[in-house]
Amino acid sequence: MKILGALSLVLAFAINCAQAQVAVDVTGGSVKVQTGSGKGSSVAVNSSGVIDSDVQMEGVAVINGEVFVDGEKVPNGKSSFNGNKSGKTYLIKWGKDGNVAVQEK
Repeated sequence: MKILGALSLVLAFAINCAQAQVAVDVTGGSVKVQTGSGKGSSVAVNSSGVIDSDVQMEGVAVINGEVFVDGEKVPNGKSSFNGNKSGKTYLIKWGKDGNVAVQEK
């Protein structure tokens, strides 16, 4: 019985040594991950629905009902848009509740 008690104590000590701390915050559509608290700790942040001003993109992106062509935001309601980088023209059909259909002309 003493061996079982000692084994339980050693096992509990080993489990406590191998713990990791992870915090996830999904409020407002972003994710923040923090691991550990020592020298090797790191933080990663991800924001959804955001395009940085220095991003280089070519083609079409639809994010949260907003349309971007070659990185440039298309004004709502515009039915045709010419991309500056690609030179392609796109037809845009705006629907309800942020639904958008885009096709190359």
